[in-house]
Amino acid sequence: MDDPVSKKIERAVRFRVGAVRFFNARPLIYGLERDERVELRREVPARLAAALTGGRVDAALLPSIDYQKAEAQWQILPVPAIGSCGGVVTVRVFSQVPPEQVEQLYCDTDSHTSVVLAQILWRGVYGRELAVVPLAGRAEECASVLLIGDKVLPQLTGAWGYQLDLGQVWTQWTGLPFLYAFWVVPQEGNYDLLVRILEQAHESGMRNLDALIEQYGPEHGFSREAGRSYFAENIRFGFGQQEQAGLRRFYELAYEMKLTQRKRELRFYPERGADLSAGCGAGG
Repeated sequence: MDDPVSKKIERAVRFRVGAVRFFNARPLIYGLERDERVELRREVPARLAAALTGGRVDAALLPSIDYQKAEAQWQILPVPAIGSCGGVVTVRVFSQVPPEQVEQLYCDTDSHTSVVLAQILWRGVYGRELAVVPLAGRAEECASVLLIGDKVLPQLTGAWGYQLDLGQVWTQWTGLPFLYAFWVVPQEGNYDLLVRILEQAHESGMRNLDALIEQYGPEHGFSREAGRSYFAENIRFGFGQQEQAGLRRFYELAYEMKLTQRKRELRFYPERGADLSAGCGAGG
């Protein structure tokens, strides 16, 4: 039997939650706009770490490299995350020259993780150092450009000589999934209720995936068919042992290549690892 006092306390709690604006996050935050226990704030990925550090949000769907670079001590919530195991579609390099000839890469400043991923892949796979330049103008004016999220779709049919899906290149090279973002909270505090809220949001998003695609797909440039394919074949929400292995490998390589100053271990809330079975052989 439900405890009415506990329910009243739950309704009084209000978490300020920061999430990325992209289509791939929609199944993780489905219904949170209407949840009276949550104040949802949607931002570009690069701003979420500052929002969490500055206390403007209580939890953030944080780009994975920002967990490693942050001075603050944060915890990872053991709930679904955003990843891929193979092609991801929406993290992509467009180029007029072959990848092994790319020397300068213009990069979408909305992303931190994808920029580091590109630098790792070019050094590890193509044997080249990349000069990374913030993208200030139009993508079409660049010889090589990295785009993420909704900005990728208009370029898929563009007049580019080469396109590289960075999720696919990573998995082909390492044999591991890649995690782009996961939920992070400060070191202190009780987040049991927030874990339940986020788990329920994801369950609701996957249960209502067709409705979600119908409602939000056009806003992000996805047709019904493209949205279904994206969530069935590209985006994965697991945070199991393989995903954690992929994340650790990403951190190790970033540190070895001096792209980060530290190699921080994964610290989960509470003091245990996430137990979300997934891996490259599993779906959703």
